Amino acid sequence: MSRPALLRLAAAGLAVLALAGCGKKPGYVEPPQGRAADRFPGTYPNPALDPQPLPQPQRQAPAPTPTQPTTP
Repeated sequence: MSRPALLRLAAAGLAVLALAGCGKKPGYVEPPQGRAADRFPGTYPNPALDPQPLPQPQRQAPAPTPTQPTTP
């Protein structure tokens, strides 16, 4: 890319960034309709909605094997 083209691209990028920061920003934004049903902001994850882990079956130790008599 040639130097003049690179400078134009950089100038255009700076102009876009400068314009993106302009504008009148409201001090207060009204919530949308249906605020009573809105659950935002909420904690994540919500423990009330998380699935509970399935109970794991109790593991039993294996039965001991009978020892066989040894011959001398």
